[in-house]
Amino acid sequence: MKDLKTQMMLMAGAVIVCLMMGLAPAVQAADVSLGAGVGLAPDYEGSDDNEAAPIPYVNVKWDNHMSINWLGNKAKANLIPSPIWKGGVVGEYIGERDDVDNDRVDLLEDVDTSFMLGGFFGFEYNKWSASVELMQDVADGNDGAIIRLNGGYQIPISQAWNLSLGVFTTWADDDYMEAYFEIDAADAARSGLQQYSADSGFKDAGLNLTASYKPWEHWGFLGLASYKRMLGDAEDSPVVDDEGDKNQFSGGILVFYKF
Repeated sequence: MKDLKTQMMLMAGAVIVCLMMGLAPAVQAADVSLGAGVGLAPDYEGSDDNEAAPIPYVNVKWDNHMSINWLGNKAKANLIPSPIWKGGVVGEYIGERDDVDNDRVDLLEDVDTSFMLGGFFGFEYNKWSASVELMQDVADGNDGAIIRLNGGYQIPISQAWNLSLGVFTTWADDDYMEAYFEIDAADAARSGLQQYSADSGFKDAGLNLTASYKPWEHWGFLGLASYKRMLGDAEDSPVVDDEGDKNQFSGGILVFYKF
């Protein structure tokens, strides 16, 4: 599993934030869940090869509606004490593109590990939710920025079962697109792929499905499935169009304990 050390550093950071917020005298934790699992995901964005990856899970909700959620490579801290409005800090980990299964893509210039960090704002009301996220790489990996629009709907089935359906689309700037999808003259000479220029624009749209099953008081399971369709200059890049797949699937399962 690639870059496990970086994921563990992110986990440590999330735990520290949880502890700091938990020390605030006016805020009492009402709901704490911790878990872990394993999943499969493309070994680089646009790949048709999958690799195993760990799925850490931390979910903390306070009585004043502030919360922290960390699932897989993404963490959010909602800092607005409101039952409807949500906003705060969001971070997303992107592993390095290096030593991938595809021989031609492996010859392209490596892209270092990126940590996208920024803010989000949205709402949750009557099972519906929507948000906008703005993130910038702070780890000198892709050096780019993204804007993601999210929508969701909760589908309670029974006391033990709950489904969550989400939709999303992501816009990326020139730096992000160039890092992952552009092929310059040196890359073309090394890999045999055609030169290609990638500009800013919407790079993907997709669906997320989360199924929660809690048959016992404390223990439960989460099942995750995601489909992402590459768009625009990302879809047309030889990295995706010739050597990868515009249809991206990922999923996993984890077990959690609710305190």
